[in-house]
Amino acid sequence: MKRALIAIPAAFLLALAACSDDRTPSGEEPADSAANESSEAPAPTEPVELDLADAGGACPLIDGELLNSITGLHFRFASGGPGEEAGDDAPAQTSCAVQTGEAAYPDLTYYVIPVEATVDVYKEELADGTEEIDGLGEAAYWIVHTEDTGAGPALEMGWYDAGTIFEMRYTTPVGTDPAVVNDLVAGFTELAQGIAAAHAEAAG
Repeated sequence: MKRALIAIPAAFLLALAACSDDRTPSGEEPADSAANESSEAPAPTEPVELDLADAGGACPLIDGELLNSITGLHFRFASGGPGEEAGDDAPAQTSCAVQTGEAAYPDLTYYVIPVEATVDVYKEELADGTEEIDGLGEAAYWIVHTEDTGAGPALEMGWYDAGTIFEMRYTTPVGTDPAVVNDLVAGFTELAQGIAAAHAEAAG
């Protein structure tokens, strides 16, 4: 079996950057100038924590407290957005990225993608090595990726329900034991079931 049903866009990345205003070489005093005299470096600000409900995109569908409980981490930053239009009469895909703010990984990325494909086509396009999940949409799977991507193992989970594909990927830091990620499948299945229920409720 293969998996080429959809062309998922590049992961919706949450930009977190730290900048330093000190550009003076060590041991040197900054040169006097009108710019130095008339302006001062702004005081550093505290990180802004975004509530999933306010982050937009697909973020409001995620239970943040459950995510923290499953992973044992504190995810503090979320950013959601619309994606490309699926067609003239179809809604745009939506996405969400969630991070702890401590480093690039771990992170959770998630997509909701309207499609015209049937559940049978979805099943046919699943890649070799995927495991089925019961009780999630009309068809669902999970797989742990261990390829060298510059990050640690990643749990990918997806499902199809009523003409919509859901894609979720939890990526761990480098050096994480794949067995640890496998142990998260049950918890992320519960998270996915909550997402599916929230999406169905929002869709009316």
